[in-house]
Amino acid sequence: MSVRALRSTFGPNCHWCGLPMDFDAPHGRPESATIEHLIDSTLGGVRNQKHRRLAHAICNHTRNEFRMQAEREFQRWIAARKAPSKP
Repeated sequence: MSVRALRSTFGPNCHWCGLPMDFDAPHGRPESATIEHLIDSTLGGVRNQKHRRLAHAICNHTRNEFRMQAEREFQRWIAARKAPSKP
């Protein structure tokens, strides 16, 4: 599904923050529209059109950064849990 198709289906506002996106902005600019995968295939989701929305590039990027931070923190917690306890 293209940006144009998603825009006609869901409108011109970002899925996450609800603010209007700039569809004329060059790709990669913070306010430009990107396709957001609500359920990422790397997390077990299936790449499916119904899981796609439009989001600002900055909202999409920031969401992914927070998810990666949470995953790294969880991995540190698991490592500490597995570490032998000191008497």
